[in-house]
Amino acid sequence: MAGGLTVSGGYSGVILHVDLTTGKMESKTYPEEFFRAYLGGGGLGAYFLLKGTGADTDPLAPENILTVAPGPAAGAAVSGVSRCSVTCLSPETLTVGDSQAGGSLGPFLKRAGLDALVISGRAPEAGYLFVHDGTAEFIPAPELCGRTVLEVHDFLSEQYTGEKVSILQCGPAGENLVRFACLASDLHDFCGRGGMGAVFGSKNLRAVVVKPGGRAAFADPEALKFLARKGAARVNREGVGEILKKYGTPGLLAANALAGNLSTHNYGSGFHPEYEKLDGSVFTESIGSKGTTCYGCAIGCRKTVKTEAPYAATDRLGGPEFETLGLLGANLEIMDPAAVAKANELCNNLGIDTISLGGLASYLCEALEQGAVAPEQVGIEGFGFGRPEPLFTLIERIARREDVGDVLADGFTRAVEHFGAASAPFAVHTKSHGFPVHMPQVKPSMALLYAVSPIGADHMSSEHDWIAADTGEVARGLGLFSPGEPESYGLEKARAITYSQFFYGLLDSLSLCMFVWGPGSVYTYADLQELIRAATGWQATFWELMKAGERRINMMRVLNLRRGFGAREDVLPEKMFQPLTGGPSAGRAVDRKGFQRLRACYYRIMGWDEAGVPTLGKLEDLDLAWTRERSLQSHT
Repeated sequence: MAGGLTVSGGYSGVILHVDLTTGKMESKTYPEEFFRAYLGGGGLGAYFLLKGTGADTDPLAPENILTVAPGPAAGAAVSGVSRCSVTCLSPETLTVGDSQAGGSLGPFLKRAGLDALVISGRAPEAGYLFVHDGTAEFIPAPELCGRTVLEVHDFLSEQYTGEKVSILQCGPAGENLVRFACLASDLHDFCGRGGMGAVFGSKNLRAVVVKPGGRAAFADPEALKFLARKGAARVNREGVGEILKKYGTPGLLAANALAGNLSTHNYGSGFHPEYEKLDGSVFTESIGSKGTTCYGCAIGCRKTVKTEAPYAATDRLGGPEFETLGLLGANLEIMDPAAVAKANELCNNLGIDTISLGGLASYLCEALEQGAVAPEQVGIEGFGFGRPEPLFTLIERIARREDVGDVLADGFTRAVEHFGAASAPFAVHTKSHGFPVHMPQVKPSMALLYAVSPIGADHMSSEHDWIAADTGEVARGLGLFSPGEPESYGLEKARAITYSQFFYGLLDSLSLCMFVWGPGSVYTYADLQELIRAATGWQATFWELMKAGERRINMMRVLNLRRGFGAREDVLPEKMFQPLTGGPSAGRAVDRKGFQRLRACYYRIMGWDEAGVPTLGKLEDLDLAWTRERSLQSHT
């Protein structure tokens, strides 16, 4: 392996920098202090973006830097430690983009001798990157162009028959620069959000194939085995872990629907009367196929589905998650589980984010319904709410950039420009990033988070409202001692969102699964400290770890400010302030004054000024003063 070890336990100390334009592969070693500051995953990704891109860097230009990075515990047989982050400038939002996938990619990259892979440039022809033994080689493969995710996976697997490899790839949508194209990590895991697939396409990079070498080295393997046993025992207890183990994330749908928190009819309602058709029990009992698991995880929350009629869908590309069931199901008034499974399969095989796709499709449905868009402008016969076949056609056209698909492939902003201002009220997004299922009208935490999240609307960047009302050790462990009502817009809510955002920033830097390591999940905060000690040998305190999460959030904020995104972009679409109809959340809406008050509180707690700019004191606190001069000059 190139380079030398500069740290022991959890890290090789080596990060491979790949310039696809020149073909240069450079292994760089980094000291322990570097990894203690940025940890891994999205923390490393944010650092390299800040260092290597400018205010005007086009996300689809060769100068964009894409980092693939696991956390220090990847490769251990402990539940929830196998995720891997992909970070780059997002072609969908034009801000920082960060997405994670589970599976084997992170552990295999560690076992290939690397702590991260940093990719820049554009290859002169299409091909893939083969990573092994601490280095990589670019292999031209124009024959992969235009093939589906399944076809490319099978082709590359055949090239390495008899060898274990992990394949990260964009589909045809990424090749065609669809701005919300995703990345498939093998076949059951996806870096879904932010347009990472389009960045691969812009670099003529169809795939990254990782071949592991030996085993990952850890400071205290026996302690990791003990943590693994502890987690496996806790998964079988009652609660969310048990639901995920049995049904996967679809098992969460019924409870959310009954709480009025299931996006329906383009976010006009939080409840669909036929919600039970899409609940996890339906998939298990009706069209369920099997369950798969991420590397070393006892939960096994990934559930596959297989259908023959009325729509055929293979189980090789997994099954729809909760978010997909909402966005391609209830939000489009499509309540046939086989139809949603088929739409999910099409998106996964073509390499399209199901959340953004569902949001754009429902925008178009309501714009048609309200007369803001004419049927001939869409050009798909019968397109509208509750119509699966026209949706399938739309997915294909977006992936191939054909007709109306070429417009929608560039996301919400261009779609509104194309169809006109009359369609704007139906476009539900922040920073051109489509909303997840969770309703800001019902959850004030999501109202704030969707507005201020550096990657655009995201439901997995902080904890939800329950933690602001919690009176137990889960809330107190984050320093939350003044519980408030879940529906509140007060200081307690702003504090809960801020502190839990730091914690989720930490989890993303360590590339840990929120379902296993999130607040109140399988493992405790003390277990997290023990994980880092056992993996690295560090006696890291919870304070140190939380500061790393805070550092990541502020790096992302600085990067966005550099690119012109500040307080004026920390907003919600007007539709969020309109009352919902039907079901338990009928009449609920985001309180406009409450939202503004919550955002102002959030800025103050973050240590930012009224314009949302981190103060010099805050940057110095986080050892980020080096980012200020050229990053924030247009905002100070």
